[in-house]
Amino acid sequence: MKFKVINILIFAFSLSLAMQAQEQSFIVLGDIHYDRMQDHDMEWLSTKPDDVRQVKEYTRITEEIWPAFSKHLRQVAVNSNSKVKAVVQLGDISEGLAGSIEKADQMARGVVKGVEAVNMPVPWIITKGNHDITGPGAVEAFNKHYVSMFRKQLDRNDITSANYAHRIGENLFVAFDPWDKREDLLAVLEKNLSSSDAKFKFLLVHEPIIPINERCWHLYRNEPEKREKLLEIIARNKAIVLTAHLHLYAIVKRETPFGPVIQLSFNSVVRDLDRTSAGKIYTKYGWNLATDRPEWQPETIVQRIQWLNEESRHVSFFKQQELPGYGLLSTNPENGEIFLEYYSAINKTPYERICISDLIQ
Repeated sequence: MKFKVINILIFAFSLSLAMQAQEQSFIVLGDIHYDRMQDHDMEWLSTKPDDVRQVKEYTRITEEIWPAFSKHLRQVAVNSNSKVKAVVQLGDISEGLAGSIEKADQMARGVVKGVEAVNMPVPWIITKGNHDITGPGAVEAFNKHYVSMFRKQLDRNDITSANYAHRIGENLFVAFDPWDKREDLLAVLEKNLSSSDAKFKFLLVHEPIIPINERCWHLYRNEPEKREKLLEIIARNKAIVLTAHLHLYAIVKRETPFGPVIQLSFNSVVRDLDRTSAGKIYTKYGWNLATDRPEWQPETIVQRIQWLNEESRHVSFFKQQELPGYGLLSTNPENGEIFLEYYSAINKTPYERICISDLIQ
């Protein structure tokens, strides 16, 4: 009898180890806005007062907060017993707005060095953000330095743009660049998603596809046919959308005729390393998101209420809050589970842990 018990315990332990070996995790970062004052043409920037304000704040965060935050992220990867396989960064890794061709090139080189300085034991998978290509020379600098960084980080000489797919184990990450002007862009996206038999698929796009706050900054908002096609492609491929842009942490589930679309939004602009809790938490989805903040662009509120009201007919789960930090996304092909742990700033205890695979059902 004693031997049977021992054998059962050994089997259970072996099974547990096997399941753990299958699990892979990924650090997920939203906007960072890495910035240094010397990377700006201040004469050009001085004509944009609001941008001057932002640049001053982001350069402060880069100097005072980013070293500790990035060090913490590295420790998460190092201490994960090799479970963490990559860092996923969802655009606006830089502040942009350099102001000249020379400064844009200098800024891009500085961002690449900043990524390398973190000394991550795993590669970065990065998508394009609007700030990364804003200002004179920014697009050219992105194509020259950032795309080269993608190739180096992933050891992929075939990457030629910000539209690419990369597989790690049973996880496929598809970076989507909506600023790409090619006419067949959605066909490229569909091919990148559907040509892989990976069990888990993730779409990396900077701007949300489903609006999550009063600003209604969501992709193809003025092109409904294109947006419906995009939602169909995502749903048919059972891809989970990872997005940023609005500096919010949010989870939303939207129903479509082809299956649900799950969108996870991240915010990594950390201003306070000690922060542990969110402010107001929104769980009701609809026009209330716009009317709760009527002071923001009142001239467009009627259109935004209409968008949110229409979208609310399809949303079956919603949670949104302003809480800077990072996500730890874990997948296990053995049981098909996907878990998200979200951490505020550099806290070692997750703010919450959610089974994303349950939402897909």
